[in-house]
Amino acid sequence: MGARLWLLAVVAVGMLVLAPASTATADPWARGDDQPEPEYLAWSRPGPYRAPINRAFPVRSFGADQRVVATYFFYWYDAATYYEAQSRRTFDPYTFHPPDLDTISFRDPNWYEKEFRDMLAAGIDVVLPDYWGEPGQYNRRVAPAPELNYFATEGLPPMVEALDRLAAEGTPLRIGLFVDTTIMNDEDLTTERGKQIFYATIRNYYSKIPPEHWAAIGGRPLVWLYDAQRVYKFDQTTFDYVYERFARDFGGMSPFIVRELQWERAKNTGADALLQTEGLYAWGAAPFGFADDPQFTIAQVGPGFSNRQFNRPDPIHTDRQGGRYYEDQLRKALLSGRQIMAVETWNELGEASGILETVEFGRQYIDLTRRYADRFKAGLPPP
Repeated sequence: MGARLWLLAVVAVGMLVLAPASTATADPWARGDDQPEPEYLAWSRPGPYRAPINRAFPVRSFGADQRVVATYFFYWYDAATYYEAQSRRTFDPYTFHPPDLDTISFRDPNWYEKEFRDMLAAGIDVVLPDYWGEPGQYNRRVAPAPELNYFATEGLPPMVEALDRLAAEGTPLRIGLFVDTTIMNDEDLTTERGKQIFYATIRNYYSKIPPEHWAAIGGRPLVWLYDAQRVYKFDQTTFDYVYERFARDFGGMSPFIVRELQWERAKNTGADALLQTEGLYAWGAAPFGFADDPQFTIAQVGPGFSNRQFNRPDPIHTDRQGGRYYEDQLRKALLSGRQIMAVETWNELGEASGILETVEFGRQYIDLTRRYADRFKAGLPPP
């Protein structure tokens, strides 16, 4: 995520709970009826999986106290864009390379299916796609994504197709939302405008994905936030707004909101107020290691990190130590008593923090993750 660095258990069907459907009706702003959306939401294009268009939300949830393993998934890759860029530059931004690099594409359901099957093989229950909003929401390209950041919405239909394939085979993977808060563009999330922009990002993402695929804890869909560097101001009302609107749009369900440390307290409000949501984590396990502080509810783990390939000042390089660096963190996660373990990352190639299959490491990190994920979900100590 650039320079801003601060689950033997089987998830049996009997352990899942079905969230009740609701006939709750959203208000005019959330529906888009009766009132036009304001100009600053001109980019907003919500999908059909929301009230009142859709009234059934068959979310198959993890139990409220069930242990779960998640991972951050970056889907902005496109082989043609990568090779075109390579023809012009004198370095390779990727330290490690997936074996399918020649065909990788955010438009290809087969690519998602391959990655999702590997996640299941690693014992991962929840994929957290790094979401960059809709066309027009953040009008700057972020490499390696082509065409501004259209991948964020263009990638969702093939992603859903891959999830459908897995579900049809009886091996479902659940999908949550990881908001890359860079797209907040320094908004004030204590104002009506800022709250609407923040919530529209969350609503529009989930409304494009069939609810049977949603990742939920205790019937509450996962909303996971990256850091707050590109958010000017927020307080508890920012989250209260999301809870209220989400319930109206999604059958009475309340989201399970996990914040990065920078969201711990109100920002730029003149009051150092501690905020309340369902989870708190620290980004940076890949370069800096496991965060032991008991304030964190998420066991964040990572295999190593490097950005020195970019030849920038003050690069960071954290050696993998043949897997020992990652395994040490996995052991700490098992001892932490936390409910959710989050792997940082599945495939952030530009930061060399992925555990995906690569030419250089094969499936070493997939197998290592599975060994510890099974024990984590079973509540067992390290081997």
